[in-house]
Amino acid sequence: MRLSIITINYNNRDGLARTARSVAEQTFPDFEWLVVDGGSKDGSQDVIQEYAGHIAWSVSEPDGGIYEAMNKGLMKASGEYVQFLNSGDFFIDNRVLENVFEDPGLSDVNYGDQWCLSGDKVIEKRQYPGAIDLAYLFRNPLGHQASFIRTSVAKAHPYRVKYTISADRAFFMELYLSGAGFHHLDFPIVFFDTEGIGSREETKGQRGDQLRQIKRELLPPRAVQDIEKLIDKSREFDFVTRILPLRWVYSFFKWLRRIK
Repeated sequence: MRLSIITINYNNRDGLARTARSVAEQTFPDFEWLVVDGGSKDGSQDVIQEYAGHIAWSVSEPDGGIYEAMNKGLMKASGEYVQFLNSGDFFIDNRVLENVFEDPGLSDVNYGDQWCLSGDKVIEKRQYPGAIDLAYLFRNPLGHQASFIRTSVAKAHPYRVKYTISADRAFFMELYLSGAGFHHLDFPIVFFDTEGIGSREETKGQRGDQLRQIKRELLPPRAVQDIEKLIDKSREFDFVTRILPLRWVYSFFKWLRRIK
């Protein structure tokens, strides 16, 4: 089995139906689909029954939240790679998985781009850099819904459920620090539903607090301070290059260095 797709859901019947249609329409056949429902009361079970022929395993019972549900699915995964495509998220088109697994450069963490939705409107086409480093992960999340992670690596570093909104930030940072390889899939993977709790403006402060805790847990304080200083310097430099006359001066000196 090449891939395990894990979908978690709680009282999001319409979102689950959209995800289910997308999974069922994929032309790539070598995957299993696991559905973890948190005991929904909104008719989500009807969707699970409708798509039962496409589901390898499902459960519907109360759980401790998003990341506990994701870990529950992860422990059941038997594919070489795992993807978390949660209810409301859906593939860009029906050949996405074919494109992913035709890529010869697959590594431990393979992250693609994602188009962010508010309702049915694309509000951002989020394109990730070709290379990931720790400074990037300090500043930015990676989309787990657009990532394909080697299952053995993911199982060795399950989501830290105490970070109720930001465990995905801890997850990717921990994978990077453990030496996992990262590979960019330079094409969009999913439409990402930004209506979830982790994207709402009212949780921004809580997300920031949890990210600070994550940094302190995973790294020595001095390392955190040094990386954040480097990030600040980088931001100052970015600001300088946005000022047109200074950008010309910078470009001129870059040119001089090349001709030496």
